[in-house]
Amino acid sequence: MPPINYIVEVDFAPIYECVNSFNAFLRKQSHAVMDSGKLWVREVQQHLSPAQLQKMREAMDATDESNLYPYIWNCPGDRSVTGFLDWLDALSSGELYEIAARYNLSVPPNLPELRDLASEALRVWNTHYFSGINQAIIEGLEREAEYRREMLNKDNSMEVYEQATQGMRLYPTDLLKQVVIIPQYHTRPLVTSAIYDEVIFTSYSCDVLPPGEGRPPAELLRLTHALSDETRLCILRLLTGKQLTFTEIVREVGLSKSTIHYHLITLRAAGLVIVHYNNKTTDYSLRLEALDDLPRQIGDYMKS
Repeated sequence: MPPINYIVEVDFAPIYECVNSFNAFLRKQSHAVMDSGKLWVREVQQHLSPAQLQKMREAMDATDESNLYPYIWNCPGDRSVTGFLDWLDALSSGELYEIAARYNLSVPPNLPELRDLASEALRVWNTHYFSGINQAIIEGLEREAEYRREMLNKDNSMEVYEQATQGMRLYPTDLLKQVVIIPQYHTRPLVTSAIYDEVIFTSYSCDVLPPGEGRPPAELLRLTHALSDETRLCILRLLTGKQLTFTEIVREVGLSKSTIHYHLITLRAAGLVIVHYNNKTTDYSLRLEALDDLPRQIGDYMKS
């Protein structure tokens, strides 16, 4: 294992979760694999007019390549939703481009207009949905961030990252200097990353609300669901003791790329595979600790 030459930091502010929930709502390709799923999307749609939905979709389409994480990370003051958006709206064109340049962002010449579109859409989203969410979600994410901060030291960066993301292993590169991990709730169980030359922002999944009375924890449900399918068991067997690329898994299993992609998402959500990310290449291997933890999880649930 090469020495780690990047710093891992933990960050959280309500604006992160506002942006994550906004993206979760609008990105249809994720709805089928999110815990909240299509039912949540339909419920939220009832609180928005067709005109508001259209403007939000237009803002998403126009600003898709302009990630807000570098701006949230650089915001020096109040990072509540309104606090951050007020700060963002007050940035001059030069200040907007200066922050983008730090991360080598590819930005269009109309960046101030895109900023205005994104800000307006997020204010609508905050008014009609995000400001009314259960505050236990925000409090739970804040506690999670503090817990990860306390775990971190100069020698365990990769381990903390892998544990938080349920199996993503991030290898050093010549350019990578900083990794920021951000707990999120709305897009569970997905883990998403915004990758720049020197910085990676990773939002990882957190089950911050307890299950209902007598119901199994989400972590146990994901694990048992992942193990209940013949194809997924075959994939785990293939990954035992070796690393394979996505293409190699597709070839060995003999199913379509979309089907294998879905199965890998399910296995990743359960923490059953390690995702080896190394300078824009990705391999997969078996993550045994998730299997080893299954008896304890079942025992704890039965005893509860």
